[in-house]
Amino acid sequence: MANQSTNAYCSICGKPYKVCRTCAEQKTFKPWRTVTDTIEHYKIYLAIHGYTVSNNKERAMTELEKCDLSGLKTFSPEIQKAIKEILSKPKVQKSVTKKENADMNE
Repeated sequence: MANQSTNAYCSICGKPYKVCRTCAEQKTFKPWRTVTDTIEHYKIYLAIHGYTVSNNKERAMTELEKCDLSGLKTFSPEIQKAIKEILSKPKVQKSVTKKENADMNE
């Protein structure tokens, strides 16, 4: 059973942690402690959230490259999937010219 003082779960790894009342009640901005258990996990969260909103894979990749992803296997499955999607290289499709196509058919 979780510790009685646990009142939040990390959005990246799912680990339970304690958010102080001040952070939990903050209305003008969302403190990182209300989303993740560590600042490193918050950086990952921001990169993934930015990608989800903008679909800018290049920017998300640049942001993730600055993050500590050493605990990737401990992250929740959906976070692992998102990180792998962002860091995957796009498949390069080679276009075949008419001449190359004709040469292949000979």
